[in-house]
Amino acid sequence: MQALTASWGAWLEAYEQHYKALPGRATHRPCPSCGSDDLRLTFTGKPERRVGYAAFWCDGCLIGIHLSRCPVPEGVPMESLETPVEQRAVRVPNYTLLWPDE
Repeated sequence: MQALTASWGAWLEAYEQHYKALPGRATHRPCPSCGSDDLRLTFTGKPERRVGYAAFWCDGCLIGIHLSRCPVPEGVPMESLETPVEQRAVRVPNYTLLWPDE
């Protein structure tokens, strides 16, 4: 039986809570879709510009969102677009990507 998936808006709200806590860790925020405490956030882009894209997902249910042209706060690690995927520090799983509500 498949669990219900939360809306893109609920995921965006969870992302905003995590983002506001950077470079620290957000207080416990359950996954909008499954309720687990396994939310992950990583940025990839051009470190010299501190702009990139965000991958935000749950390791528990493998559902999440992707955001483009995100400012990356100082002190937050980010992967360079120049680094080959197999050499990146954070492995982003093949998660189910949600799209904005229509």
